[in-house]
Amino acid sequence: MAYYNGFFMRDSLSDTGTVPSPGSPYYSPDVICHEQVASPQTYFVQNYNTNPNQPAQLGSQTNYIYVRAKNLATTSLSGWYISVFRSSSSLFLNTNLWSQNPLYTVSGASSVALNSTPPQGIAVGNDVLLLNAVTSNLFCLIGMASPKPQPVIPPPFTSYTDYIMWVRMNQNVCGNNLTIAQNFATQQYSRLDSLSNPENDYVPVLFVISVVGTLPAGSTFGVTCAPIGVNSSWNISDGPVQTASGMMPPKFDGYVTTWGSLPPGQTVWPNGVRIDNETYIGRDVDSPAAMFAAPWEHLHVKPEDVPGLPRGGVLVLIGSTGTYFARG
Repeated sequence: MAYYNGFFMRDSLSDTGTVPSPGSPYYSPDVICHEQVASPQTYFVQNYNTNPNQPAQLGSQTNYIYVRAKNLATTSLSGWYISVFRSSSSLFLNTNLWSQNPLYTVSGASSVALNSTPPQGIAVGNDVLLLNAVTSNLFCLIGMASPKPQPVIPPPFTSYTDYIMWVRMNQNVCGNNLTIAQNFATQQYSRLDSLSNPENDYVPVLFVISVVGTLPAGSTFGVTCAPIGVNSSWNISDGPVQTASGMMPPKFDGYVTTWGSLPPGQTVWPNGVRIDNETYIGRDVDSPAAMFAAPWEHLHVKPEDVPGLPRGGVLVLIGSTGTYFARG
């Protein structure tokens, strides 16, 4: 089993540094949206085995973004940096969406330095990056550890497989699609996430829509994207996890709407409820990306229910987004 030899940023809590990464690349615990803490060098080392991320506050100009990494090299490392880039809310984070949008520190630096760190040691960035959630809606974050202040970013990928392999094979790269904290005083809610197909062929796609927490009886939720052939809605009584699938046209570049609606007469969303969208794309069983196939029992669907999925084909997570309802 091969291990990465450098500063390692996890794709998820299940990521241990093996190559390729076993974790889902969109839930990194090492790019951290968190209220300001007094001693980040201590706090974020002590809780390394947890994901301390908090929802991004839409009304705040100063969402604090902390970063950390683990030294998997056999010798001490020094002179490394971590950069974080922001993308619009997207279910496919191709590099053209974020490579020109770094986060900055208060002093205007586009990366933070890491202290010299012994093998197996945890390094926390020497400064904090700021995410303005008022002037922009870019809440998908990509973290990169590099021996240079400006990391090398590849050009836009022309296939999902190449993108998936780049994320999974490079353990100094991670992603975190921030959950958005939103206080809705209206009966209906919707969010718009971009989605694109870099390939020249139709691609099977599956949306797994989950309601986490308790919605009042009579609430509904759904997902729509007309070019993909998806227009699905469910009553919460049908169950909190539902799926919708279709075929994404070649070179598609558009949007997916995930929505929810409270029963008539109710306008206050329950505190702590979350609506998530996990998006999966179909791959041939002999694709290099097939090693990252999601278990069918996790997907709440059978292979024959996914239009266009090749015989023996699999589904691989390509992106996820979510909204967390919080009362101000």
